Amino acid sequence: MLGKRWRTVRDAVCDLPDPEGREARRFANHEFKGGARPYAGHSGSALDEPSKTIKAGAHGVPGGENMLVLDDGSLRYYTVRESARIQTFPDDYRFHGSWTESMRQFGNAVPVRLANIIGESVVRQLERAAMRDA
Repeated sequence: MLGKRWRTVRDAVCDLPDPEGREARRFANHEFKGGARPYAGHSGSALDEPSKTIKAGAHGVPGGENMLVLDDGSLRYYTVRESARIQTFPDDYRFHGSWTESMRQFGNAVPVRLANIIGESVVRQLERAAMRDA
């Protein structure tokens, strides 16, 4: 993905069905969570922009950052699967516990692809250091 434009929310979740529809059952952790509403400083993530940071929150999960703005302007919370996609977890990775517990985990997680890139860089640097010392 190096050298390419950033990934949007739509890029990450476009092939997932509406979480309120029957097709959503085909995807683990893709259940609708109601109650999303805007409030000062918390407006959700636009579909055609990168996601706002998914936050764990000091006293529970802050809702505004964990919402998306649909094409019609309405808001809804990310599903656990959508959050997993944004954090680049594979679709076969299952999350257990409530929506709040799962969102807290995402808020404390390093995106999988980022961790992989950093890990590969560390390995390359260690290999170079070992070759210099040999």
